[in-house]
Amino acid sequence: MKKQLFFIILLGVVELLAGCRPEGKEPETGVSIGLARQRKQDISNLQYRLKFRIPENKQEEVIGKVQITLKQEKVQPVVLDFREDPHKVKQLKVNGRPDSIRISNEHIVVGTDYLKKGANEIEIDFIAGNQSLNRNDEFLYTLLVPERARTLFPCFDQPDMKAVFTLQLDIPEQWVAVANAAVESETLHEGRKLIAFQPTQPLSTYLFSFVAGKWQQLAESRDGKTIVMYYRETDPQKVAQHTIIFDQVFASLKWLEDYTGIPYPFDKYDLVIVPGFQFGGMEHPGAVLYNDKRMFLGPHPTIEEELGRMELIAHETTHMWFGDAVTMAWFDDVWTKEVFANYFASQMTRPEFPGVNHLLNDLRNFYIPAYAEDRTAGSTSIKQPLENLKDAGLIYGQIVYDKAPIVMNMLLKLLGEEAFQKGIREYLQTYLYGNATWDNLITILNKYTDKDLVAWSNSWVNEKGMPEISASWHDRTLVVRQKDPWHRGLSWPQNISIALYEGKNADTLQSSVHEVTLVSDSAVTVFQNRSADESCIFLNQNGEAYGYFVLDQRTIAYALAHLNTFAKAPETRLALLINLNENRLHGRVDGLAFARMLISNLKTETEPLIISTSIAYLNEMALHGQIAGSEELEESLLGLARKPGGKGCQQAAFRALLGTFRQPATTQEIYRMWKEQKSFTGLALGESDYTKMAYELAVRMPEKYEEIRATQATRIQDPDRKREFNFIVRAVAPETETRDSLFRSLLIAGNRRIEPWVTQIVGYLNHPLRQQQAVKYIRPALQELQEVQRTGDIFFPKNWISATLRGHNSPEAAQVVRQFLEQHPDYPVLLKNKILQSADHLYR
Repeated sequence: MKKQLFFIILLGVVELLAGCRPEGKEPETGVSIGLARQRKQDISNLQYRLKFRIPENKQEEVIGKVQITLKQEKVQPVVLDFREDPHKVKQLKVNGRPDSIRISNEHIVVGTDYLKKGANEIEIDFIAGNQSLNRNDEFLYTLLVPERARTLFPCFDQPDMKAVFTLQLDIPEQWVAVANAAVESETLHEGRKLIAFQPTQPLSTYLFSFVAGKWQQLAESRDGKTIVMYYRETDPQKVAQHTIIFDQVFASLKWLEDYTGIPYPFDKYDLVIVPGFQFGGMEHPGAVLYNDKRMFLGPHPTIEEELGRMELIAHETTHMWFGDAVTMAWFDDVWTKEVFANYFASQMTRPEFPGVNHLLNDLRNFYIPAYAEDRTAGSTSIKQPLENLKDAGLIYGQIVYDKAPIVMNMLLKLLGEEAFQKGIREYLQTYLYGNATWDNLITILNKYTDKDLVAWSNSWVNEKGMPEISASWHDRTLVVRQKDPWHRGLSWPQNISIALYEGKNADTLQSSVHEVTLVSDSAVTVFQNRSADESCIFLNQNGEAYGYFVLDQRTIAYALAHLNTFAKAPETRLALLINLNENRLHGRVDGLAFARMLISNLKTETEPLIISTSIAYLNEMALHGQIAGSEELEESLLGLARKPGGKGCQQAAFRALLGTFRQPATTQEIYRMWKEQKSFTGLALGESDYTKMAYELAVRMPEKYEEIRATQATRIQDPDRKREFNFIVRAVAPETETRDSLFRSLLIAGNRRIEPWVTQIVGYLNHPLRQQQAVKYIRPALQELQEVQRTGDIFFPKNWISATLRGHNSPEAAQVVRQFLEQHPDYPVLLKNKILQSADHLYR
């Protein structure tokens, strides 16, 4: 017994000593899924009390203090995330007692000396990281998605560890501040202002937010809700648009409350319109951030711009329920918030724009950008594996934002609208202020259908790519097949609408429409006893199915010759345009013939969204296709730009022309327009148009660069936009040395702080008319990409490399990219996909 007792005591001592040091190996860089699961299991009742002292001078440090209260199930080391210089951690207290500071791989490891089972308080004094503070001369704002809270303050930076946040800001007296919660108190002392905010509802760290600086304010109250808009815009015409903005916010809130059956789930909805904001918007509850150019439109906005603003507002407002109140457990499911935001935004936009054909808008908004990524070698699944949150930003893309809503619409049709809405309401009520996974949602929706949603979800959500669907005649029988271009034997269940046009005379073909259900890769017989020699087969004639639909040559020839005469329904015309363009990119449609058809059809087309899509295709082909530098295209766009007319065709044509014109006569005409600020009859241009003209003219008229730069800078009155112009215009300077120096400066992270401006600079440095001089930028831009990901926000890596490659179409450019990837066989897959998506046009 004594010997056994000795070993028991010895074992206890060993366990006690082990508890005094971190268990297991050192935490890895970032936030690994293993660390996240362990913390979620062991820690609960989480709260943050945060205080920041913000100096007026952006060069001075922001001093922070955080008090973290938590409950531990057992005594063990606590690993906090803080991706900053270890010297910025100044003091650590655990349950009121000073403790030693230990930093390991972007983590603060709190030992067990003063921790206890149950409630604990950890207090840290620190210098805040600058990366996510977005500091400008007169304002700053936080942007912490997806795992950037750890670059600002010590925390548990994972979405499933929701917490209550209580914030204090010590700011210059003349500044104002807005945060997730309402102001509780405000006091002044010696030229400073101390603002205390009320506690928030439970939030994930990426949703914590505050904004401070010199802002103007407008407020409006309706139905018991008051919303405050913060802005810096100085143009009265733009500020006057606040009425439209408030209308659309309140309309979105009401629609969502009615649909979900859940009142707005947070205490307030304030919005901040930020100059140079790197996203369209960001859904921080109580402090929604919006991009100024997306919200404050020019004096004569296009229908796309007006729709885009409403869709953006509806998107961010949807996130209050889907993403903020119910949050994904891990960022591999980030699409579960973005799919609802984009899908419901399209539904909310419909009643606000009753005169718009919203079927066309969905085709333009979702299918075209989704195909642009899904057809490439960088295609991804909607739900992507994610081992570490440091790579979470790379999950985002057009597959998540645009393919996912298409798939969600298929799901709605599988269940029916009533069952779908019931399932969504149950999902929200079950997980309100908590976290949920896609599997949780599928489990709930399965109650409302006898369909196999798990199998359906595996093809559409968990696997990359899209089906290749074709139809062919076999012994007078039309057979439809799908195949997996990635050779996995995968099939995508969906319904396809097929239009058959029959007859010997092209002008008198008779049409019939047939619905086909594809559930596997087996052939499906559509109908029999028809003549293959006298028919055209239009797969997916209503545009609602998803895939690459292979057209036969007879059908292609007929569509190119007669599209606008036989396709009476606008959605059919746009669906066939999309289909023809995809076949062009796969080498089945001649690019010049397609371009001539588009130009011809623009003379008779009446639908604004088809007009803008056609012009966008022409613009893309002028950059990358067989018509690069086409004099015929330029003359056609110039003719359309000169021709007064409604529907936005004139303005869309002119804006496309600005990116493609090369003829000396056109250059002189645009220079005259810019210099005199007098456009063609009926063509409404604003400051942004004249600024774009200045950039493009500077490239084509290098001898006039100084005149153009100085004149345009004088015309811009708003200080934020003037600063933007002076920052970007250097990229179109005539001297190669100036552009080379500017490019080298962008290889320093601190010079890439305002990402939308940097994206424009990179695009102009790689302008199509200077691409031979710019090939040398491609490899260093690729070499910098991992650092761009580390120091930039979620969309910046793709924007960086797309801006680099977009203006190139040479074999030399393709070879640089190919060699880079060959020389880096172990390059991170998620980042490699962004390169392959952006370089796709170089290999077609």
